[in-house]
Amino acid sequence: MKIQTYRTFTLSLCKGSVFLMKKIILFVIFYSVLITIKAQNLVPNWSFEDNTQCPNSGGQINLASPWYSPSASTPDYFNQCGTTGYQSLNVWGYQIARTGLAYSSVCVYGSTSSSIRDYIQAQLLDTLIAGENYCVSFYVSHAGMSSFFNTYMPIVISEIGMLFSNNPITSSNYLPFPYTPQIVSPTGTFLSDTLNWMEISGIYTALGGERFITIGNFKDDANTDTLHLIENGLDPQGYYYIDDVSVINCNDTLSSVNEIVNQYDFKLYPNPNNGQMVLEYTLEKNEEAVLNIYDIAGKLISSYLINSNNKSIAINENNLDAGIYYYSISVNGKSVKSDKLVIIK
Repeated sequence: MKIQTYRTFTLSLCKGSVFLMKKIILFVIFYSVLITIKAQNLVPNWSFEDNTQCPNSGGQINLASPWYSPSASTPDYFNQCGTTGYQSLNVWGYQIARTGLAYSSVCVYGSTSSSIRDYIQAQLLDTLIAGENYCVSFYVSHAGMSSFFNTYMPIVISEIGMLFSNNPITSSNYLPFPYTPQIVSPTGTFLSDTLNWMEISGIYTALGGERFITIGNFKDDANTDTLHLIENGLDPQGYYYIDDVSVINCNDTLSSVNEIVNQYDFKLYPNPNNGQMVLEYTLEKNEEAVLNIYDIAGKLISSYLINSNNKSIAINENNLDAGIYYYSISVNGKSVKSDKLVIIK
């Protein structure tokens, strides 16, 4: 994909690779678990929440320190902070963060004169130990189509990967890195979901000394399995959002896997709905939660206080127009769930 400038956006592309690791463990990791000693996530700023300042244009992944672009390309960073919200910056499509209020993005395919790629890279909190197994996961969501794709043909690919390395890998150009990631999504299974976050996970046995991770598509266009969402004869482009990156020693994870449960069990239904819905939940005594509903631009519409005395609360948003919204739930000030809300009339 060509580097294009659009509303101060500098956009590029990237992709995943060959070495398929067997997907063994599927698990949900909540914020409170990730920071425990038993199951320490070695990925700093794993949900991209921390930033040196709110993003105000595209290509600002470096604001989510210590994440950065290791090549000349400029992956994007979206955070629901500040006055504009991330949707005003997101010309590729629409998505809410899987955890918290932020996520990153990479372009994974571009076939004009060359295969242009985005990558995001970070240094782990500690060096991997030789012979130890590490449970690895991250989540992606396809950007889908927006009015921006009047200029491009949206592409879905089947492989996005994570590379472990002892030292940072860098490049002064936009081309694919000539490496094979150790963790990669299954070949032949297209990552096409635009509504939900798709997990890419596996177990990596460390050689020892690995300290850096790099995420993206490591194949060139000719060797990338693609699916065209539409056939319009335009320049093909592929773009994915990334959230919740984790690298955890499997011994720690397995010893505490029974503790990794959704103790709150929030369920908002029906969804879609006409503005009438119910939130069911479980809270510990004296815990307090807040449900916030936002419009697509990130403007707060309604807030509902949730206490532990009840197990459900009726939500009435009959005044909302038909369309896509999103909600987030926090417990004692910590975000525990966020998802889309579809209103139909």
